[in-house]
Amino acid sequence: MQSKSKDKTPGPSRRERQRKERRQAILQAAENLFAEQGYRKTRIEDIAGKADVSVGTVYGYFKNKEDLLMSVLEDIGMFVRRLVGSEFRKAATTLEGIRLAGMAFFEVLCVHHNEKLALFYDERIGNSEQFQRARKVWSIQMIEDVKGAILVVQEASGMEFRSSMSAEIMGVCTVGIFDRLGYFYQLSQIDPETLKTVGEETVAFVVGGIQSLITREGGKLG
Repeated sequence: MQSKSKDKTPGPSRRERQRKERRQAILQAAENLFAEQGYRKTRIEDIAGKADVSVGTVYGYFKNKEDLLMSVLEDIGMFVRRLVGSEFRKAATTLEGIRLAGMAFFEVLCVHHNEKLALFYDERIGNSEQFQRARKVWSIQMIEDVKGAILVVQEASGMEFRSSMSAEIMGVCTVGIFDRLGYFYQLSQIDPETLKTVGEETVAFVVGGIQSLITREGGKLG
């Protein structure tokens, strides 16, 4: 008796792939132009030209320029979370994962994707209520990611926090440190070597604090 072939979920159609690629091209064009010449100076016509689509096509995907900016920020937020998440998962230990994730912020995001950083930290880009809400959502997501990593460290070390709020507060503080450093980098534009040194010392400060806590609470480093 022949075995029945398993049903395969059909992949996206050619039209769906084209729509996705076109949307991504518009987002990338908007990201580049917003970072290069500022949000206010960038016109929808400029974005359409850079993405090689019509103005009508842009409006077919996004209601207006601010809607496009919000989508760009959401896209950048996902990029950052994937970046630090992949670095965390590749490490042999949880503490090493936190170190690698922290260094990725400096060595990858700040140095090689400065335009993404600019859109989050350059206040000239915009300060509308919707824009501030988008920044807040990204910050909350990052805090949850860091909190999750700290809870993994807690479980791996065999220790228990004295308060149920400890991991969340540590997440808030850690994200706050990197948030301020990202803002500072945009203002100062220090050279990559100095940035790497600052990054190494900052990450050592964060990881060292976690190590000290584990030791104090009788946990095992690993």
